[in-house]
Amino acid sequence: MRVKAVFTVFGRVLPSGKKVFYYQCYDPKGRRQWAKSTGLTKKTEAVAYCMKLFKDGLLIPEQKAPTFAEFSGGWWDIETCRYLKWRQLHDPITPGTIILHKSNFDNHIKNYFANCRLDEITPVIIENWLLSLTEKGLKYSTVNLQYRTFKLMIDEAVRLKVLKDNFCREVKELKGGETERKILTVGEARKLFPPDWSSVWDNRTVYRAHLLAACTGLRIGELRGLKCEFVFDDYIRIAGQYGVFGYVPHTKTKQNRNIPVTPLMRGELEELMLANKGGYVFSEDGGITPVTNDRIYKQFDRALKNIGISNEEKRERNLTFHAWRHFLNTLLRMSNIADSKVQKVTGHRTMKMTEHYTHFDTRQFSEIRDVQAGLLSFNEPEKPEKKPDTAKPAKKAAAKKKASA
Repeated sequence: MRVKAVFTVFGRVLPSGKKVFYYQCYDPKGRRQWAKSTGLTKKTEAVAYCMKLFKDGLLIPEQKAPTFAEFSGGWWDIETCRYLKWRQLHDPITPGTIILHKSNFDNHIKNYFANCRLDEITPVIIENWLLSLTEKGLKYSTVNLQYRTFKLMIDEAVRLKVLKDNFCREVKELKGGETERKILTVGEARKLFPPDWSSVWDNRTVYRAHLLAACTGLRIGELRGLKCEFVFDDYIRIAGQYGVFGYVPHTKTKQNRNIPVTPLMRGELEELMLANKGGYVFSEDGGITPVTNDRIYKQFDRALKNIGISNEEKRERNLTFHAWRHFLNTLLRMSNIADSKVQKVTGHRTMKMTEHYTHFDTRQFSEIRDVQAGLLSFNEPEKPEKKPDTAKPAKKAAAKKKASA
């Protein structure tokens, strides 16, 4: 069996007529490298030179990493992005998420890192980039979204061995600076859903949509994508969502789930199902298409105003349609429902997300007062014990006779 030489040395005559020796070798993957000049005119010296390079581990110069522009060419385009094609085979990314990543990439990532070689990007460079985004007025949550898109691309570079180390591990997401979400109270929720729905809402379909969201914590895409075929006697099955690209037969987490509903809620859905003939439950065109996001949002704003929550307060409390997920998650946990059951209803897969959607009002922790009362019971004045009457029977009889005289 013929064994490849570590390197080969050969001479080349330059245009000047001078003969110089070059060498060629193979990289660890067996790929032949371009010929490189030794700068020497004697073969023995050229061979000695190559031997020294080999001994020092310098025979094959370390390959430079591509620039970010070279690596990211075609990214986030369905037709040209190899990463997306690979993900579609085993863990598809939803069209809406692809649009979000592409927007992040085009607006805040592509040009900033274009000329940087991947192996020259340091944690400090990334942190300076994140800082520059905050200085542009982007919210911390928005900046974190940009970073997640960038980090996902670098993770892929490491997986493909374009990079040796993942420098993103040293860079943390931003914390703080976000608007605190003050969820609706149970009292406010009851005001939103009075017996006479028309006293608060202008549209009964949207009223019912919000009522179901309050009871189930559905994402807006899941609610709009609910079809009549997935409504059963005492539960609904969440097996799809409706977004900018229409209906897709899976949830955000790719995990379908069943959620119990009360007879009252089932009755509200029944009327919609009869009107929409097997199509989308929340529809105003006979089930062909679901009610629009804009209609759901605007009706919610009006309803909040009708129960005394102004637009200014709504913004301060960060009350959006998605707030229903926070509301139900918190209500279930306040009712001592096991976290495992809460996650089955909301579709959250981690405790981190369950905690994120929980907004306890510690003033409502009545069990804390019970513990405090038990602790402080030792401080209550003791009642004097009633002494037993030990008087002799004869004296008792005399006293009784005297009292009756």
